[in-house]
Amino acid sequence: MEQQIYINKKDFRKTDYERFVIVGDVGGEHTYVAVMGIKSSISYAIIFKRMFLTKEIPKIYDILNDALAFAYNDYGVEIGRAVIAAAGPVSRKRGYIKLTNIDLEVNAQEILDHSMMHKVMLLNDFEAIGYGLDTLDMNKDVVLLEHIGEDFTTPKDMSNTVAAIGAGNGLGMSIAYLDKTRHIHIPLPSEGGHMNFAPQSASEFELLQYLKDNVLVRRHAHPELERVLCGKGLVNIYNFLRSKKFYEETQITQRIDKLEGNEKLLAIESNVNDITCKKTMELFILFYARAARNLALISECYSGLFIVAGRMIKYSEYFNDKTFMQEFELHDQRTDVLRKIPVYLIKNNDVGLYGCCNVAVNFYNLM
Repeated sequence: MEQQIYINKKDFRKTDYERFVIVGDVGGEHTYVAVMGIKSSISYAIIFKRMFLTKEIPKIYDILNDALAFAYNDYGVEIGRAVIAAAGPVSRKRGYIKLTNIDLEVNAQEILDHSMMHKVMLLNDFEAIGYGLDTLDMNKDVVLLEHIGEDFTTPKDMSNTVAAIGAGNGLGMSIAYLDKTRHIHIPLPSEGGHMNFAPQSASEFELLQYLKDNVLVRRHAHPELERVLCGKGLVNIYNFLRSKKFYEETQITQRIDKLEGNEKLLAIESNVNDITCKKTMELFILFYARAARNLALISECYSGLFIVAGRMIKYSEYFNDKTFMQEFELHDQRTDVLRKIPVYLIKNNDVGLYGCCNVAVNFYNLM
């Protein structure tokens, strides 16, 4: 566990807040738990945040109880309500999530049975991000990517639909429409990352066949986007390039070829000066741009398409060198629409936690 203190005990005043909530973002690789103070319906603050490796978590209520105890012992704060987001489909009554890419479950009733909390709400992780978009500081938390076309003008408000996409341990997507009564965007849960991968060149068809032969559980099925557009997807692209011997073998690729899992992923990302690793990243960004383009056209998100950078924030140059935006704008008929959609790279990794807090305050009457 790693803990990050946002507000020190000596600077904390309980009376500055109307109430408190515990929020969680359970991902395929990392899980974040935070205690947040609510000042008003539009003003929240993280008191402290903890980060865990998801694979090391036995039960979600264990880490929640530890955080609740710390909040009480160090800050004098008692909390009875939680909003937890997780990377998987939510049950119809919002009481259960089975994570898609790791063997872990989030069960609201189980949390209630093993903690002092009396209200728990579950969200899909990209649903929480959708709820968090309204909380972003557009001057600090995002980077506006530069369009290729000359007819783009930066929007002045968030009065239209927005959308979010992010490739991490899996691939997530969300579309959020504006509720004009509440003046808040309402996201629609999505499993968009499981849409089919659509090859567009001879070599990409070879990649598709490679995935069928070496990666898919059911070879007769069509590979989904996540097979090329997430951490494991990036490794799949690298393995494909190595299998075809498109580029000269180097000492770096010899070393990477012996690695597995996350070690291999980190090695590929850390050696982008090597030709095979560089081409892997370029293909990854190409597929990312196409997925973003499809989402933008489906949603007509004129107030913005938001890319949840996550681990990719350290490679933001791949989004800023125009390769991404050139592919994003490339379309048979609707380049004019795409050039009107602002594309933002989110730098604030707490957006999902703020989205959970937004739900707690404004939607499900948890307070």
